[in-house]
Amino acid sequence: MDQPPKFSLFFLKESPHFEEGTILELEDNVVSAASLDATFGQKFNTIPDADHDIFGYRLPDRGDGIPGFIAKDDLIPCTPFAENIPPGRCPVKVTYQRVLSDADPLFDDNPNNIGIFGISIDQNLHWQKLVFPLPDKFPEIVSVTLKNTLKDFEVDSYESPSLEHLENGKAYCLHIGHVGPGFYEMDMRLGRGRFLRVRFIKFLPLEFTERYELLKEGTYTKPTFERPSESMPVNLIHSHADDLDLEFPIDMMNHALALATEWGENFRKPIDDRMRLKYPELTTDEIARLKKLADEAESYICHLAERELAGEIGEYDIAPVAKRRFPWIADGQLNRIKGIGMYWARK
Repeated sequence: MDQPPKFSLFFLKESPHFEEGTILELEDNVVSAASLDATFGQKFNTIPDADHDIFGYRLPDRGDGIPGFIAKDDLIPCTPFAENIPPGRCPVKVTYQRVLSDADPLFDDNPNNIGIFGISIDQNLHWQKLVFPLPDKFPEIVSVTLKNTLKDFEVDSYESPSLEHLENGKAYCLHIGHVGPGFYEMDMRLGRGRFLRVRFIKFLPLEFTERYELLKEGTYTKPTFERPSESMPVNLIHSHADDLDLEFPIDMMNHALALATEWGENFRKPIDDRMRLKYPELTTDEIARLKKLADEAESYICHLAERELAGEIGEYDIAPVAKRRFPWIADGQLNRIKGIGMYWARK
């Protein structure tokens, strides 16, 4: 059975696109530079011999929007922080913006040619968003998706998203104040198979890089403290699985939630038999308890969707508020149920 990937924090010693001391979260899996080449393992490959001897980590974005590789010797391991990191305070760097086409893999166009100029970052104490000013008669936006490219999961998805009206006209605003540090990719679908792709990186706030100077000087000592129960570790977007005191394993709880909220032929059917296919050791009482926890989570998220429709909270508040109440929920599960809740709230 494949083990889920593990992620760790690293200080960057040198890079052409990042400042020294930048903190990055990467998959903690050492690979050779050659293994990331598309011709690796082929009979006639073009990989330099030296790349087989250089080991390091996959880099989802080199800082210019292109995936790459970073050598192990160019990084220093960084122990996780206990402080709570408000995602809205994480600096943002847009690294890539192109118009692409599903029909033609070679199609590559500048966003300026469809009237999108000057994608900007707007942030204050209340929000953090990417602003896309749109010209008159801009084609309808079919959908927008936001993906975490390091952890390969969909963070948000919006069908026929609404526009905002700014001083200089209408704009689409992608709110990102609720997502933590990491590597991201947004696809804005425009119809006819075209889409605008934007990549960006959210970095840890500058004050967290101060530990790097102490490491360089050899004066850093690991602090001893206990993490407050309400705080979030910084090395994951939400909560770290090892920090949760739960009745059941996280994977088991999310599996129960997926079965309890399944659509189609199993809609609202008992989950006992399906749970035992994966967890045969579970008792009837344990499955009943898992079902109750799943129902509570679903009900709470749907209630937040109703509050969003009533104008009491914003759409972008649903996920972080639900995560604080139920930190064990996987992001994919949370966004799926959020979408269902918002759908039913509007019926």
